[in-house]
Amino acid sequence: MSRAFAHRAASWLGVNAIARSLLARRLLVLCYHGVCAQTPDVSDPDGLHIPVRLFEEQVEWIVRHYRPISLDQVRHCCQGRAELPRSAVLLTFDDGYRNVARHALPLLRRQEVPCVIFPVAGAVESGAWLWTSEVEWQRSSTPDFGTLRSWLKALPVSERRAWLAREFPKREPRALCDYSLAGWNELREALASGLVAIGSHGLSHEPLTTCDSGELGDELGRSRRLISERLKVEVDAVAYPNGDWSSEVVAVARDVGYRLGFTTAPRHVRESDDALALPRILVGRADTPEVLASRLAGWQEWLRAG
Repeated sequence: MSRAFAHRAASWLGVNAIARSLLARRLLVLCYHGVCAQTPDVSDPDGLHIPVRLFEEQVEWIVRHYRPISLDQVRHCCQGRAELPRSAVLLTFDDGYRNVARHALPLLRRQEVPCVIFPVAGAVESGAWLWTSEVEWQRSSTPDFGTLRSWLKALPVSERRAWLAREFPKREPRALCDYSLAGWNELREALASGLVAIGSHGLSHEPLTTCDSGELGDELGRSRRLISERLKVEVDAVAYPNGDWSSEVVAVARDVGYRLGFTTAPRHVRESDDALALPRILVGRADTPEVLASRLAGWQEWLRAG
């Protein structure tokens, strides 16, 4: 049975509706990245930049079947100060791409849907691309790109930075495109809407499990302080770059002041989950409303658990 047929069958047979009802008391957190005007103007090998029309269809479907909530509501729930509504969903955006401010936020404002943006503080400060974007731009057309990227993400920080400096010695400024990040002014404007919260996505987008203790403190602590200084907001939520986390990462995150942490484990939140290791479901360009309905319903979580 093809995946597409399985998704359609889950809708036809009522499996999605049953699963949504059974899991309605569990929080669902979605992980987005970019929202582009039509098709992305970069290679986008993972399908993370979603055409704005598809994003609009996804949001319309989400609003019909779920209750979008804010980061404050999640925080209060984790602190035991309030319960979440049934079918609660939190929308988050990793990396802080400029196209989210341009294309996603106006649509979310019209629908009155809250969201969280997790920018990479050091990249915002310098105006640089993320190192992952640089690698995609330079090497995504090569046959072994997937292997290369996996190898780079697994390297210790110092070795990865040395490789990047050697391979890409001249990183010239380029015209704005879907890899460009929102600046501090754009993030301030987003905050002014009242529907956007800001968290941290690290200082330089290093996979945190490859960091030593000093690097881990920089990535988590300095990014939190920098965002607080530039945007004059309290930052107590972090989305771990690449979804990589460990007990050490969580311990350092807690020590430097975070109270909420988000991974990319693809499932609903459970009562037993640590507030600093909350799962999120990654949403991308392949998620038509029909596919998204099936992926978010939760029945696939039971199959994986079995």
